[in-house]
Amino acid sequence: MRSQSFVITGMTCANCVNTVSKALNASEKVTEATVNLATEKAKVVADESMSDAEIIALVEKAGYGAIVNDKAHQEKIAQEVARKARNLRYSFWGAVVLTLPLVIAMFASIFGLHDLVWVMFLHNPVLQFILATPVQFIVGSRFYIGAYHALRNKSANMDVLVALGTSVAYFSSLILAVFMGQENALNFESSMVIITLVVMGKLLEQNAKEKTSSAITGLMSTRSKLVHTMDGDLEIEQVKTGNVIKILPGEKVPLDAMILSGKASFDESHLTGESLPVVKADDDVLFEGAINLDGEIKAVVVHDLNDSTISRMVEMMSEAQGSKPNIQKLADKISGIFVPIVLGIALMAFIATWLIGGVLLTAIMHSVAVLVIACPCALGLATPTAIISGTGLAAKNGLLIKNTNALELAGMIGTVFFDKTGTITTGDFELTDFKVSSATDGSFVSTDRNLKTFVSETSYDLSGNDAFKILASLEAHSNHPLAQSIQFDGELYELSALTEIAGRGLSAEIAGQKYFAGNDKLMNDLNLTIPFETDDTVIYLANETQLLAVATFASTVKTESVAVIDRLRKQGLKTVMLTGDNEVSAHKIQEIVKLDEVSAGLSPEQKAEIVQKTPQSMMVGDGINDAIALSSATIGMAMATGSDIAMEAGDVTVIGGQLHKLLSFFEVAKRTMMKIKQNYFWAFVYNIIGIPLAALGLLNPMLAAAAMSLSSVSVILNSLLLTKVKIKSVD
Repeated sequence: MRSQSFVITGMTCANCVNTVSKALNASEKVTEATVNLATEKAKVVADESMSDAEIIALVEKAGYGAIVNDKAHQEKIAQEVARKARNLRYSFWGAVVLTLPLVIAMFASIFGLHDLVWVMFLHNPVLQFILATPVQFIVGSRFYIGAYHALRNKSANMDVLVALGTSVAYFSSLILAVFMGQENALNFESSMVIITLVVMGKLLEQNAKEKTSSAITGLMSTRSKLVHTMDGDLEIEQVKTGNVIKILPGEKVPLDAMILSGKASFDESHLTGESLPVVKADDDVLFEGAINLDGEIKAVVVHDLNDSTISRMVEMMSEAQGSKPNIQKLADKISGIFVPIVLGIALMAFIATWLIGGVLLTAIMHSVAVLVIACPCALGLATPTAIISGTGLAAKNGLLIKNTNALELAGMIGTVFFDKTGTITTGDFELTDFKVSSATDGSFVSTDRNLKTFVSETSYDLSGNDAFKILASLEAHSNHPLAQSIQFDGELYELSALTEIAGRGLSAEIAGQKYFAGNDKLMNDLNLTIPFETDDTVIYLANETQLLAVATFASTVKTESVAVIDRLRKQGLKTVMLTGDNEVSAHKIQEIVKLDEVSAGLSPEQKAEIVQKTPQSMMVGDGINDAIALSSATIGMAMATGSDIAMEAGDVTVIGGQLHKLLSFFEVAKRTMMKIKQNYFWAFVYNIIGIPLAALGLLNPMLAAAAMSLSSVSVILNSLLLTKVKIKSVD
């Protein structure tokens, strides 16, 4: 199977989405096709044997256009978008110029000015016909084409309603003028105003939709054009992984890189949403788009343009914004049966008005008003525009939403599971105790707990200072996380015969004496007895015949963990930590952060089993070791840090790994779902109120067109309000 995104042209409403979706999903080679009106894109999962050309042919057969949405076709897509926008503007202003004279004449007659020469001139049926015809068949051609394709595919969409409604108004006026001589009863301006207002609504929709995608545009705009390399300035596209670059104060980091030399503060708010700068030095990772605030940096590029953090974020945001959450599928079903129902109501309104009033023209206008106001545009835009704004808001706050269903499911979560390392704790360790062996009785006695001074009585084989210096000398050559926590102020011993012992530790010689540093398995291999039991995380120091010292470590709890867990519990959520660590260490963490439950000593598979058995659960982990548990949860959230951000893991990725972003996610999800519900409310209210008014003749076709356009625009503007929301951080 393969997945490919396409830009779909020619869609106007929710029924167009259904038409394209049906056409694609009807193919045996297509596993799944989702179509999004707001982004005007389709994601197609199909058999490897199915070419892009075959998929495009299916879309074209349904009456729409399709362009492969990849880097090779970006210029063509940009040209198509620009052409569409240009044609829409020309159509609108052309319609305004032709329609305005008849609208002015209509209002002049209403105010009793129908005897004026210029008003009489504008009421001339020939002039009205000349002005109305280009609007009806040139500006309105988009509706006829759309209606033709919809009907050919045995469906009915907005184009059918507009084409039918305006055609009735246009041709009834033509018949009245030519065959019945009723020049004062013409309604050419009605069809013209309807088309003009609908096109205006489409123009406003287009502008608003561009704004809802501002989060992606904003991410792309953080990119630098030129990069300072050791070989001079290069275009960003020319820079490859491994190139060494310079980043000067005030400049943006052009690509993901690792610092080789230098130290500076960086503003990473474009990715993490955090306003406070982050100090970075040698071996630290820099993210593309971060701003260097105060120092000159030399760094090596770790991801080129195609694989950079922002490129992957943009790709995944675009994919997420084009996905279809469950709530949208319900709306699609409703819109699929809505248009036929409206056609029935319009027909009944026509028959009832004609039978009761006996005036054909009045009956026609009532049915036209029903057809026009009932267009389901707002219904089709209700969810996609809110999702686009919601995922954009999430991105501003350091959250990458991969699965938009997570926004809908967040309100159902009852239990939040946490991994320990890298989630509740920093992933770093702190040296908390250092014991040395007594030469007299073999007992172990702690040195000064702050490790600034050490005991050095002659009753010890080694003074605390000597033992710690030996351990630090060995561990300086280890990449183990515990080794990074051992800091010695002073010159280390020179080592020889340094050997790494896989899964155990390492050994080396100092002044002809061999020393070992490692875990209990290494001590067992040396046949050395550990005279006490411990569940702590430790490193043992020994020579070939005796255990000399023990270093004890503890995980460092993130400063925000206590406040985040407290907030979740106050919101009624159960908090549980799942860890592979031992019971003692796990319960120490539980005491600090006040978790409801802890399960320790678990394998990744055991974690996943616990999560899977818990309904409405959320798993928060590092995205690498917890991949199985993340995929087993109702919602999986990956805490991403480092250069290789695990964006593919889980439904939501926290850029930077701050735990308080979990609270931000719940807030974003809550607000997004609220907007979707508000949008559906407005979409249905317009129709529930408008259709009866139109059927009863209390709403003329022109007002109906204005109301229909206003409903779509109001839904989009309501979604746009999401982008203005400020998400509060944890107290």
